[in-house]
Amino acid sequence: MKIKLTRWLLAAMLTLALGEGMLFARTLASGTTMDVKEKNEGSGTLTVTVYQQGPGSSGTGAPITNGMSAPMAGVSINALRIGSIAEVTTTDPSGAVSTQVAFGLDEARCLLLGLAPANAIAQKDNTYYYAPTVVQNALSVQASTTIETYLANNMPIQRTTQDNGVASFENLVPGLYLLAKYALPANAITDLTPFLVSVPMYVENQWKNNVYAYPKIRTDDITVSKTVAEQGNSSSDSYIHTGQTLKYTVTATIPAATTDFSRFVVTDANADGTLNIDQSTVKAQLGSQLLEHTPKYEAGALTITLTENGLATLNGSLSQAQTLTVTYDATAATNGAFSNELTNTAKVTYQRSGVTTTTALATVRLYTFGIRLTKTLSDNPATGISADAIAFQLYRTNTSGTLSDPVCVKDDRSGYWVTAISTPPTTGSSDDAADADTMFVGSNGNLSLYGLEPGTYYLKETATMSGYTLLAEPITIVILADSNGSTATVNGVSTEIVDGIVSLSVENTKISAGFLLPQTGGTGTLLATAIGLGLLCAAVILLVIYRKKS
Repeated sequence: MKIKLTRWLLAAMLTLALGEGMLFARTLASGTTMDVKEKNEGSGTLTVTVYQQGPGSSGTGAPITNGMSAPMAGVSINALRIGSIAEVTTTDPSGAVSTQVAFGLDEARCLLLGLAPANAIAQKDNTYYYAPTVVQNALSVQASTTIETYLANNMPIQRTTQDNGVASFENLVPGLYLLAKYALPANAITDLTPFLVSVPMYVENQWKNNVYAYPKIRTDDITVSKTVAEQGNSSSDSYIHTGQTLKYTVTATIPAATTDFSRFVVTDANADGTLNIDQSTVKAQLGSQLLEHTPKYEAGALTITLTENGLATLNGSLSQAQTLTVTYDATAATNGAFSNELTNTAKVTYQRSGVTTTTALATVRLYTFGIRLTKTLSDNPATGISADAIAFQLYRTNTSGTLSDPVCVKDDRSGYWVTAISTPPTTGSSDDAADADTMFVGSNGNLSLYGLEPGTYYLKETATMSGYTLLAEPITIVILADSNGSTATVNGVSTEIVDGIVSLSVENTKISAGFLLPQTGGTGTLLATAIGLGLLCAAVILLVIYRKKS
């Protein structure tokens, strides 16, 4: 009877031990847990350094000394100990023994991360032990807002990064820590994804109490660029003539982000109204997809504002980098104040999370030139020059004395403006007054022409005041421009360009004694001819007298 009781007690104890073992042990690759040893001695530190960069490779817990730039201040981070660190020893069916690091979490933290008890390596009391990769993978599928809210409501340790991007967590009890953002700077466009760190951490084959983490956050880095090309061509140099039709392209490069846009506006402005924009040609596209927008052109500025539908299209693809383009046609203006440099700037203004941000300006500069002619008369009459009595025409081609390719102009009172090259006006049309190839010298003796591109031109005088000679030959004007600057010559003589203007003076010679004198103003051969005729007459008279005497 005693033996049976002893056997019963032994069987009960074995059953209890087996039951305890069943609660404790879990299989891992057909292995059985033998021991769990938690690390709970000493304390450690966690140094978190936040950089303004895109995502990088996972850290190891060791300090990184290169490959980092632009630390970010003002990132508030919550840290909370959610579990323990343990070394779990297992044995496989063959009897081989191995030890691995595992994290121990209670039921509440398992529920937070969505960890299933069946995936635990081991269980002891109310603690479940998981391989680090299992815990990490579970965290990666949880909503960031859920984690952030949980940490904020459970008395976390909170630190904010300083100017060097560092937030230090000191005197930490050994364990598994969950970190998430509390607040980010207003210009952050990517989120701080929650992450796990163990203190101490097994680094380089040993446990280290000082652990380093390097999360990345990207701030506003939407970039804007702007290009211009001649209509129908893929590229253009920087020099144009007014009246020329140009195609502008504004490109906004938008990196992947996590925060929706609540407003997105592209603004393209030109100084002094130097462009006449054709609003019917304005297009906004996201890649090849047209974006719904509202265009407005006022006071020299074109604004493209995305509508709600346009914003929905833009926000629908934030998970990847995007390219937004705005294109339009414009004509270089033929009025207003002349400027050698035509400057156009583009920018993007957008709003995320109630914060409005404006990008840096993208600038395109175009250049144009002009001619200023001063007309004088050889005798400088007091009555001066009659308005519209002296006329000139400008040509691009001179073939053996035959001029062609006239430059068409428009009179804007301030001066003449180029409207076209090599496009003669239609004779007799109603547009002759506005678009012609003849320019007149004003009563002040001046003639100004604006909006020329570099090249060779031939300025021909076609009419002058009564009693004065026309210029016998056209004036050759050469304007050269490149990245090193601009130069000009007038009839082969180097001439200074000031603010894009080539200046020259022309004098008309007065016709004397009813004869048309050479342009040089000299007497030519007339005097010699008169003297010759006089001597011939004298010789004839002397010959007749001599014969009579004989």
